[in-house]
Amino acid sequence: MLERYPSVRTFKIKVAEKGQTLIDDAARVAAVRSLRPDAVLRVDANGGWTVEEAVRAAETLGKLEYIEQPCATVEELAEVRRRVFTPIAADESIRKVADPYRVAELGAADVAVAKVAPLGGVRRLMKISSDLGLKLTVASALDTAVGIRAGLIAAKATRSQAAGLATQRLFIEDVADSFDFVDGRMRIADITPDPDRLSGLAAPGERKDWWFERLTRCLPYLGG
Repeated sequence: MLERYPSVRTFKIKVAEKGQTLIDDAARVAAVRSLRPDAVLRVDANGGWTVEEAVRAAETLGKLEYIEQPCATVEELAEVRRRVFTPIAADESIRKVADPYRVAELGAADVAVAKVAPLGGVRRLMKISSDLGLKLTVASALDTAVGIRAGLIAAKATRSQAAGLATQRLFIEDVADSFDFVDGRMRIADITPDPDRLSGLAAPGERKDWWFERLTRCLPYLGG
């Protein structure tokens, strides 16, 4: 996996996987450190720990840029943050526009992991970033090239920490080519989806209708 990103200097490591222990997590983090000793490391528990498990993990895993979503609830994040020195990032706790404000109000995180689509677009994300006063990591919701471009624009506009936008390399196919890496950075470029790829990756009619119906219900709230 690391070899897919030869010039990248920041890595996020998944931890708290079901059926695995903190010993497994520590071994995984140690392996990445040995292969990329100069890299900045983050870990992501996806809400998989209790407060006590998160505190123990922070003590065990060593120096990290932050621990992302160690526990499931905002209240638990706030408690962990009070008890550890490692910065805490909120991800799953930020899904709707009101969520980041609650995270900030409760002092639950040092970093907000923000995704353009769930939060209402680039301009909305920029406003949230301005309002919060938290550090920001712009991340991908496993978007296609079209969504990644929006994320790159948001990351530049908000001066995001190293963004989590290199997820195209996890796809077998996409509607357009992957963004180029230049010295660990992704270059913003115009995107024109390939018609053949669009046709081959088209959603079934029933799913397409579901989305159009949902968008239609949203229109009154957008003033359209």
